[in-house]
Amino acid sequence: MTITNLAIKYRTTVVVLTVTLVLGGIYSYTTIPKEAAPSIEVPNIVVTTVYPGASPDDIESLITQHVEREVQNVNGIKEIRSTSTEGVSSVIIEFEPDISIDEAFSKVRDKVDVARADLPNDVEEPIVSEIDFSEFPILVVNLSAPYPLPRLKEVAEELQDEIEGVPGILEVDLIGGLEREVQIDVDLVALQGYNVAFQDVVDAIRNENTNIPGGSVDVDALNFLVRVDGEFSEPSEISDLVVKSPGGTPIYVRDVANVTFGFKERESYSRLAVYQVEEIEGQLEVVAENPDTLPVISLNVKKRSGENILETVAAVDQVLAEYPFPNGTNVVITGDESEAVEELIMDLENSIISGLIFVIAVLLFFLGVRNATLVGIAIPLSMFISFTVFQALGYTLNFIILFSLIIALGMLVDNAIVIVENIYRFREEGYGRFEAARLATAEVAGAVIASTLTTVAVFVPMLFWPGVIGEFMSYMPLTLIVTLCCSLFVAIIINPVITGIFVRLESEDKPKRSKLQRRVFTAAIVALALMIGLANWKTLVVLAVAVPVLMILHARVMKPIGDRFVSTGLPRLIQRYRSFLDWMLVRDYSVKRAMLRNTAALVSLTAGFVLLVVSGLVSATLGGTSATIVLIPGVILLVIGVLGVVLHSLEAIYIGGKSSVRGGAIFGGISLALLLLMAMGPRTVAVSTIVDLLVLPIIIVVVGALGWAFNKRERLILTDNRSRLLNVSLGAFVAILTMFGLAPTGTEFFPTTDPRQVRITASGPLGMNIQASNQLATEVHSRILGLLESSEAAKDNVKSLLVNVGVGGDFDFGGGGASPERSRVTLNLVDYADRDEPSTETLARIRDQLQGIPGAEIEITQDSNGPPTGAPVNIEISGEEFVEIQRIAEEVKQMLVEAADTGAIPGLVDVRDNLNTGRPELQVEIDRERAARFGLNTSKVASTVRSAINGVEAGKWRDGEDEFDITVRLRESDRASLESLNNLTILDEGRQIPLTAVADLSVQGGLGSVTRLDLDRVATVSGDAAPGANGQAILAQVQQLLGPYQEALPPGYQMAYTGENEEFNESFSFLTIVLLVGVALIFMIMVAQFNSVSAPFIIMVAVGLSLIGVLLGLLLTRTPYGLMTFIGVISLAGIVVNNNIVLVDYAMQLRERGMAKHDAIIEAGATRLRPVLLTAMTTVLGLIPLTFGINIDFVGLLTNLDPNFQFGSENTQFWGPMGTAIISGLTFATFLTLVIVPVMYSVFDSVSERMSSKQPVTA
Repeated sequence: MTITNLAIKYRTTVVVLTVTLVLGGIYSYTTIPKEAAPSIEVPNIVVTTVYPGASPDDIESLITQHVEREVQNVNGIKEIRSTSTEGVSSVIIEFEPDISIDEAFSKVRDKVDVARADLPNDVEEPIVSEIDFSEFPILVVNLSAPYPLPRLKEVAEELQDEIEGVPGILEVDLIGGLEREVQIDVDLVALQGYNVAFQDVVDAIRNENTNIPGGSVDVDALNFLVRVDGEFSEPSEISDLVVKSPGGTPIYVRDVANVTFGFKERESYSRLAVYQVEEIEGQLEVVAENPDTLPVISLNVKKRSGENILETVAAVDQVLAEYPFPNGTNVVITGDESEAVEELIMDLENSIISGLIFVIAVLLFFLGVRNATLVGIAIPLSMFISFTVFQALGYTLNFIILFSLIIALGMLVDNAIVIVENIYRFREEGYGRFEAARLATAEVAGAVIASTLTTVAVFVPMLFWPGVIGEFMSYMPLTLIVTLCCSLFVAIIINPVITGIFVRLESEDKPKRSKLQRRVFTAAIVALALMIGLANWKTLVVLAVAVPVLMILHARVMKPIGDRFVSTGLPRLIQRYRSFLDWMLVRDYSVKRAMLRNTAALVSLTAGFVLLVVSGLVSATLGGTSATIVLIPGVILLVIGVLGVVLHSLEAIYIGGKSSVRGGAIFGGISLALLLLMAMGPRTVAVSTIVDLLVLPIIIVVVGALGWAFNKRERLILTDNRSRLLNVSLGAFVAILTMFGLAPTGTEFFPTTDPRQVRITASGPLGMNIQASNQLATEVHSRILGLLESSEAAKDNVKSLLVNVGVGGDFDFGGGGASPERSRVTLNLVDYADRDEPSTETLARIRDQLQGIPGAEIEITQDSNGPPTGAPVNIEISGEEFVEIQRIAEEVKQMLVEAADTGAIPGLVDVRDNLNTGRPELQVEIDRERAARFGLNTSKVASTVRSAINGVEAGKWRDGEDEFDITVRLRESDRASLESLNNLTILDEGRQIPLTAVADLSVQGGLGSVTRLDLDRVATVSGDAAPGANGQAILAQVQQLLGPYQEALPPGYQMAYTGENEEFNESFSFLTIVLLVGVALIFMIMVAQFNSVSAPFIIMVAVGLSLIGVLLGLLLTRTPYGLMTFIGVISLAGIVVNNNIVLVDYAMQLRERGMAKHDAIIEAGATRLRPVLLTAMTTVLGLIPLTFGINIDFVGLLTNLDPNFQFGSENTQFWGPMGTAIISGLTFATFLTLVIVPVMYSVFDSVSERMSSKQPVTA
């Protein structure tokens, strides 16, 4: 190959380039930002408008509808959702994935500016912002102290400024505490007595509290600036302001109001309980001995997108360590995301190291130390180059990228194995080192490039995955594409050069090192040991013990075993494989015809099953009519395959005698019966379990009986030992498909993992004040505390408990005061390895403990490793009349609540809706005719009522750098009762006009919130899945329960299943397209490679049959078929073709050189046996640590002599299904590559020759 020849010619340059790439990769890895999940940029824009005191109904009509009408004209909008609650309008605009977030933001902001003219004059300015999923708090700093809360608030604000000065910090939100303000409490009776209007007081304060520049004046030779300084220096000055002077008699503010420097009405409470002691760098966190709730002020710390979370949190810790807190201040950090990120990254890094050890061990066993090293360097080199590329692209190192590297771990050596093994073979044939490197690389370069391209091809379509999930998962295909391309670069450029330099045959004499070489080597070892010893003496001890032990173990045990295997065992294995291939490759065309018939039945069953799966996905996404197009040919192919099985059975009955009659009857009967059972649909778990236990042994017995029966009669076409292989494969295929249909594995979206954090939201009825909500939160906390006291395992799982009373909605992360009736209890759990029971069990205990709290709606959510998704059950009801929508939603909710309570739908919990009876409203109905008689209008009356009750900000009082609101409103006693408000008067031209003279006051119920979708009102009923329950299975039961009700809905009203279900269907529909496009790309690449259709077709059949291994792996591990499994199947399609391409390509090369087909297949199989086994084993072994949770802390082993070995992890829960699919599928595919593919190649080639020559083929 030309590029390889150039690399060998300029090998010194390649060596220097290799060293440079290694150093650059190490630098990139140490400096690249690290975070748990990838930063997601989704074109979602939210418009938030605050109008204090307005009801949800008014918010909708006065604000939300105006904003919606304007923004709907922006191009590229996918949907518009809005929520109107008390005092707040929130409009979320979701754009199509191809719309730039900056473009979307600019267009929405322009439209909001247009809508601003139609909004009320006193509404706060609308805020247009992006929804950035990366702006979650990375940690919460909780402060408590024995001194007063106002002083603690000052400390918190000073600390807030310090933390915001840390590089990488976006902002720090302060939650809790008391906020000061200058309060002007107006006496309504005094106003009426002095004939003073409420607005007069406000105007007096505004007009006096101002600094106005007066220009400049020249005095003699000097120029003076003139400034009128009218701002208040003390709040007490406000009392002496003159409001008005009727008849020359001044009326002061103190005459009609009381001026105090006090606190705003409390909007939230926060308290903390810490249950576990943690030692961090020698300093213990503050812990309550008997954990009682402590009043706290919390600081939510947020980092900038793309910043390194580990470095940022370390900088914040440094600020906390150096800050001079007053005596007695307690500081507790909760929700530290850097701990999770560090643990997650360390877990994945350890999985990479463990997988690397497994891979290197296999390479050592098959190739010996030198060749294993030459192959093994492909792994770090490819990864180092990849890290450089990632940093150049601006990516962060997150768990998606790290797991993708684990998937690629075994594949990185695939190309190197083929090339190095081929170079070694050429050296054994007598070629020189660099000549062997040149010729060997040229021989396999085409196959290596084609196999890499086919693997990359299946991942390319995944780059176009739309939506939040696509943005989240896009890092995986990109990582694999970059890493595999880097491995191809290493294999074609670097491996031939390095192998050419260092390759040596076992028969060659070992070159003696010069004295200088030995001294340099010894000095390097001593220098490395000293560096390690200075860093950590324990590491030096570990290495001092481990290195000699490993060297002795290798020299005395591993190397002799490996050498014996390479010199004796491997040749014997290859020779037996040659004999086996020769035994299988039949020269009699009549037997080939039977084998081809078996193969046809096998292919037909595969295609039928795949089309049935596709039809199900199409039905879920596009509807039944579209699915029929795929379903009909799928059923036809499946029937053809089953008929093939029946024909084989009948043939055995006709010719094979009594034994064959029994065997054939059992075989056909069992196959048909199981297929019919599979088609019968759902069964009870008990029946399914019994059937599952009986199916596999029955089929094994049947297949064995068939083999014995077929051997009884040599004249039977199917009794030839060489054709039994496909018969057994056919039976196994039917068995596995049948078992998969019978097994209750189900489906899922993303795997359920043990959470690190649990959030419990308790909502009281709308209108509940903050004090009553605080009592509700106390009840929730008391019940949780009771559980922790009664269950030692649950208590040991909880690290801390933070209570926030008066929290907002989903985008509020702590406490902040938008909804006084809502409280949130956040439980931070200990690390996975330290838990006495799965956190899902703790969560289930808490859920049971919180049942039956009067007047409370409890919602429990947990964090997850996947992207943000909706609820498993999310039903949106829409229609014309909102009253009817409410009725339908309430009935649907009641049906689901009863199903959950009675156990009719196991696992369904937290059924809720977004409807509320509404906060009680005191409605002021203005009589326009009566108001006109007094010279008043609606605006004048409404503004007076609003100002008196809600208050008016009349200015600011500045005290140094601090700034405090000056709020004017009626005193509390004048707005605490309906009778007081009846006495409110409106001053107009000196007349005191009672409010009751122009308006009627009444108490009514209102809407709690108004939700709209695409400008229409909707109601939503939601439900969650209990820990360990399958969300998709629950949804299927919900749909079955509500099916009759949905069909009976009044005309014009609809029910839609959205949330997780909608995203599930969209994702599976997209991945189906990805799989089909990827397979088509693979096929086209192979057609270009082989210049043939038959060889690619054979390989694609092997890819399809590898699904058997996937299904069997899912059955054995009881793993649901979910999104991660589907991605594993797609990945498998690209991986499986590699070995098949290498095998078939070499067979075709041998035939082009003049070798007979029979001999070429045997020679190709024998020659490629070792690389095929190696590539499969390295890929499988690379995935085993993460898939099965084998975790060794190598850093802890080297630094603290603590390997912290554990089995199972959070990463395993999330990535395990995908690893299971790849491992089981690839294991079975390796059998197909070595056994089925050579037979199918021989059969198809014979048929092709016969069709072209029209004569029987005998060779």
